[in-house]
Amino acid sequence: MFSRHVVVVEDEALLRDLIAKTLESSGFEVTTAANAADAARAFKAHDPDAVVLDVELGPGPTGFDFAESLHKTAPDVGIVFLTNLPDARFAGRETKDLPSKIAYLRKSQLIDSNELVDALEAVLHDSVSGGQRHDLASSRPLAALSKKQISVLQLLAMGYTNAQIADKRGTTVRAVEGIVSRIFQALDIDVQAEGNARVEAAATYLRASGKSLSDA
Repeated sequence: MFSRHVVVVEDEALLRDLIAKTLESSGFEVTTAANAADAARAFKAHDPDAVVLDVELGPGPTGFDFAESLHKTAPDVGIVFLTNLPDARFAGRETKDLPSKIAYLRKSQLIDSNELVDALEAVLHDSVSGGQRHDLASSRPLAALSKKQISVLQLLAMGYTNAQIADKRGTTVRAVEGIVSRIFQALDIDVQAEGNARVEAAATYLRASGKSLSDA
């Protein structure tokens, strides 16, 4: 007999199914959703106890957007982010923007499914530990960079020139050059080798965010 209901919001069908089966085997009733719109309908229909939520959900609202809305309307619902992104900066947010008392797990850091189940139990009982907040770990990728630097690095990884980045950000090329130079320094990249430095910085961002070149 299921005692608690969880909505799993994940845009990758295979992973969504695996997460659902894992939670069902641990005694949860599970409803799945592929995006924020599906998740909103699921919440209205089932009024669940918790959500396991990816951040990147394809076109439309992100997991952060959905969580923010959910926290306003149903603050008693437990939230577990399960994502490739090291922290909120990679989606243009700050940690302080996230709802309180959440768990944040990076997919690549999970050893086994018990960690997800434990995180769910923690948010349901308001007992989240530091180990269930991967977004706060000092060892997380690119921890030394600011949100602005992450944003510029993302554009660099997408192949934009400094001039194009300046145009998108509404600033000057000189300002962008300064930001890029500080990024290279923070990543300990040889700033004298301009072309190679940009390639290395882009590769560093892609590894950190769990993306491939085609995703950038």
